[in-house]
Amino acid sequence: MLSFPVTRGVRGAITVEHNTETAITEAACQLTRTMMARNQVMPNEIACLIFTVTADLDAAFPAAGARKAGLTQTPLLCTNEIPVPDSLPRCIRALMLLSTNLGLSDIHHVYLGDAASLRPDWAGQADATPMSPPFRSTILDIAPYQPGKPISELQREKGLTDIIKMASNENPLGPSPKAVEALHGALDSLHIYPDGNCFELRRALAERLQVNEMQLIFGNGSDEVIKMLGLTFLEPGDEVLFCEPTFSEYAYATNLMGASTRVLPLRDHAYDLEAMASAINPSTKLIFICNPNNPTGAYVNQQAVDAFLDEVPDHVLVVFDEAYYEYVTAEDFADSLSYVRDDRNVVVLRTFSKIYGLAGLRIGYGVAPPHIAELMHRVREPFNVNAVAQIGALAALDDVEHVSHSRDSNVAGKEFLYRELSRLGLAYVPTETNFIFFDLGRDSGPVFARLLDDGVITRMGGVFGCPTWLRVTIGTAKENRRFINSLEKAL
Repeated sequence: MLSFPVTRGVRGAITVEHNTETAITEAACQLTRTMMARNQVMPNEIACLIFTVTADLDAAFPAAGARKAGLTQTPLLCTNEIPVPDSLPRCIRALMLLSTNLGLSDIHHVYLGDAASLRPDWAGQADATPMSPPFRSTILDIAPYQPGKPISELQREKGLTDIIKMASNENPLGPSPKAVEALHGALDSLHIYPDGNCFELRRALAERLQVNEMQLIFGNGSDEVIKMLGLTFLEPGDEVLFCEPTFSEYAYATNLMGASTRVLPLRDHAYDLEAMASAINPSTKLIFICNPNNPTGAYVNQQAVDAFLDEVPDHVLVVFDEAYYEYVTAEDFADSLSYVRDDRNVVVLRTFSKIYGLAGLRIGYGVAPPHIAELMHRVREPFNVNAVAQIGALAALDDVEHVSHSRDSNVAGKEFLYRELSRLGLAYVPTETNFIFFDLGRDSGPVFARLLDDGVITRMGGVFGCPTWLRVTIGTAKENRRFINSLEKAL
C-alpha cells in the first residue's frame, strides 16, 4: 500500500448474449460491481469509468448498468470500438480510473465469462480471487455506509496531534456528566447479560413521552430500528418513498429486503411532502421523512405534515426520523408523537447519540402505536441494547442541565457561523440541527483536503451527491473560531 493516493486504472471485460438494453445493462452492472468488489473500491474513489463495446452492441446502455451498480455521481463515457478482425463478439470493456492507495501489484483486473480469453495472462489472478457461496443478489444494491473520518485515522495519515472533528454531528460538549457518573458504577457487572427488555429505561422514557411502555422499540442506535422496520414490513415488490439527499440507511433497509426505492428531490432543502403525497401508489409500503433533514438541516412544519398525512392511505406506514429533535427551536415544528398517540400508522425515531452525547454507546428508539410496535418487537434481536447503553441513557434522560447547556451552546454557535459564512460570501441552509450545510460554489474536495491538513475534519457534500457543498458540525466557541480561520485559509 502507498502512503498517498494516486490514480490507477482497473481493466475489465464481459460478454453479452444478446444486443438488448436489458442484457447490456445487467452485464455492465455485474462487471462494475465485480471490479469494485475485487478492488474494495467505494464509489467516491472512482474518478471516472469508460466503457467501450464491440460494433455488434449498442453503446447507449452500459452507463445504465454502472448507475445501477451505485455510481450515481461518477462521470461515465460509453463508445463503440473500432472494428477489429476476429475480435471477440458482443464484448463490453471497461476502464475504471481510481484515486487509491493501492500499488500496481494490488490491482485486480476483471475479465468475466468468455472475456477471460482476452487476457489469459491474468486468468490466474482472477481465479485466485476467493469466490463466495451463492448470495442474495439484493445485497449488491447496498452501498456500504461511508462514515466521517475518525480522528485516529487523520493522526495516522498526517501525524497531527491537534485535531478537531466537526464531521459527524456529535455533541461537542461531550456526554452527559450524569451518564458518565452512572457508567462508572456499572463496570463491575459487565459479565451479566443486559436487561433484554430495557425495563428501567423503558419505564422512564414512556413516562416522559406519555406513551405506553411497549410502544417503545429500542435499538443499537436508531439505525437498527430502521433495519427492524425493513425486516417487519418490506418484501420484494414493495416500494419505499423518501427524498434525497438524506440519511442513507433508508435505502439500506429497503435494498436489504429486496424492496425498491422511489426517490424524489428535496424542495427548499427539506422533504417535498406535496410531491411525496402525489407519488404514493399501491406498491408504496413505507415512507421515510427525515425531519429535520440530514444533511441539509431544513425541516417541514406542522401544517405541511398535517396536510400530508391527510393524503396517506391506510396501507402506508410513515416514519419520522427525528434524530435532531432536541436541537429544534422552530415553534411550528410538527408534534409527530400526537399522531402515534392517535394510533395512526406513524413511527417516530429518536436517539441518545446527539444532544445527550452518547454516540459511542449506540442507543436509539422508535415510538409506534401498539399495533405497529407489537409486530416490530417480533424481529428485535435479544439483548440488542447493551447494559452500559441502557444505564447511560437512563441517567442522561434526567440530565436536564446538560441538555439545556447543549442547546444554548448550539444556538450561539449557529449564529456565529451564520455571520462568518455570510462574511465569506458562502450560501448556507438555515438549520434546526447541530450542523450547517453550506455551498462553496466549487468542488469541495480540495477545500476539504486543506481543512484536513489543518487538523479540521468536516464532511464532504459529494457523499450526499452535492459535490460543491460541505457539512460542518456546530462546535464549541473555540472550535467554531478555529474552523472559520482554517476555512478562510483553505479558500
